[in-house]
Amino acid sequence: MLSRRLALQSLACVIVFYTLLMAGNGTLRRFLSALIFRKRPVMEPDLLTVTAGELQGLLSNKSGLTSKQLVLLYLAQIQRHDDYLRAMINIAPDHILLQRAKLLDDERSTGKVRGPLHGIPVIIKDNIATKPATGLDTTAGSLGLVDSKPYENAALVDKLLDAGAIVLGKASLSELSWWKGSQLICGWNAVAGQAQSPYVRGGILPDDTYAGHSNPGGSSSGPAIAVAAGYAPVSIGTETFGSLMLPAGRAAVYALKPSRGIISTKGIVPISKFSDAPGPMTKTARDLALIMDVLVDPSKTKVPEGGYVSQVTGSWEGIRVGTLDPEKWKFGAHSRKILDPSMEEQLISQTRDAYEEIKNHADAFHDSIPMPPSSTLFLDGQPSLIKIFEKDFQEEFEAYLKTCETPKVKTLGELIQFNKDHADKELPPGNSNQDMLETCHNTNISQEEYERYIDHVEKYGRDLGLYKMMDEYNLNIIIGPLECDLVNFAAAAGAPLASLPVGYLDFNGRAHGLAAVARPHNDGLLIQLQSAFEKTHPPRRPPSL
Repeated sequence: MLSRRLALQSLACVIVFYTLLMAGNGTLRRFLSALIFRKRPVMEPDLLTVTAGELQGLLSNKSGLTSKQLVLLYLAQIQRHDDYLRAMINIAPDHILLQRAKLLDDERSTGKVRGPLHGIPVIIKDNIATKPATGLDTTAGSLGLVDSKPYENAALVDKLLDAGAIVLGKASLSELSWWKGSQLICGWNAVAGQAQSPYVRGGILPDDTYAGHSNPGGSSSGPAIAVAAGYAPVSIGTETFGSLMLPAGRAAVYALKPSRGIISTKGIVPISKFSDAPGPMTKTARDLALIMDVLVDPSKTKVPEGGYVSQVTGSWEGIRVGTLDPEKWKFGAHSRKILDPSMEEQLISQTRDAYEEIKNHADAFHDSIPMPPSSTLFLDGQPSLIKIFEKDFQEEFEAYLKTCETPKVKTLGELIQFNKDHADKELPPGNSNQDMLETCHNTNISQEEYERYIDHVEKYGRDLGLYKMMDEYNLNIIIGPLECDLVNFAAAAGAPLASLPVGYLDFNGRAHGLAAVARPHNDGLLIQLQSAFEKTHPPRRPPSL
């Protein structure tokens, strides 16, 4: 009788588990979460505000929190909000994530902690390659790259895994890192649709411009939204010329585009080796420094003694700042539609208030330095940076496709045709052009012209631009509004660029910030600036979800 009762109980358990499995990943996840969290009381962190450093403290003490529990908390947060926010393209299967978390929990229980990211969930942009064993696809938002199966992880993914991070999933982006069609709305791609800012009340306006006040910015829209919305404490995005900075400002997060070449771009769907760079997005300067310590190749730069985290001092000592006039250095109406004059007035006012705060703390401060306009980066009437990217893209994109096992397309021409063949999804109304791809495919820029463009941006963007201003005014940092062409000068010089969250607009709640640039290989100085700003500026506000 007893054996029969046990057999019936076992059968009932199997039926329940099968029913939950068939009900969907979310139902099973909630069931597993209830079982795991029932074991002992746990201090549940506030996912909208908690940092990786704070989580590491909870995991390492007797709070009762485990990485397995943490994974389930973040997955539940994604499930609650991503139908609207669309910050994620895909999420690793539960069994892979829980197996990974258990491994790291077991290591911790034996006294092995790999470092500050041990057992910490991380989200990465979906142009960063992950091999099939991770359970994650790599699409860059293009249906033409779905199921392409990279042979290897991107170099930075392996570094994260070796450091003990748990890669929860792949974040959304502007398709092909906004290198598909001119003036496409930031945050849109054919795989996931339109991402939304967690701050903006009312979401994307149907008649807004591509970087208008209602959208989340791009191309690293998903990684920024994910951190702000509490999907993970940290994320990794990429930038060529503004793709980290714009969404970081719109999500009130700290971001850093590192100096050219100090973090490997191997395994990243490219635009141009001249300016592509992956970088962290976090809620605090310290978390950003922790990520830099994991990802930066010390053979490519001089890492500060004690690592980048040693630069998180909160001190303004040694920081000499020049600022750009926010009334002159700002996006024009073609990119940011003026919805209400009060919005522009508030942007300028809050920017000037932040400048005044910096002036009161920095070792030196020069307001409205005469930085040359971005038009100086044009050669023979052509935007030199864009022409460099135009020349690089096809060769580098097709080289990336060769690192995949089963790409649907093997050339840029095939991708262009694929998009035409699937125009209902790839070229729908409102996102119907791929002129940037077509321009790159048809480019006839010679090697001699290409080198002229490089020489031009390095002369006028670096030597007669950033460097000249820094030398003339004895500066080591130049700061301007996040939404201005300072990002182009950083790209021209291969210089590091950092975001500083500043404020929120009364009109619709959207966040905005400042951009700060230093000379190449002075990434640690920008981290010091971020930590000092974080200490003196009012705390960033989480969104109301």
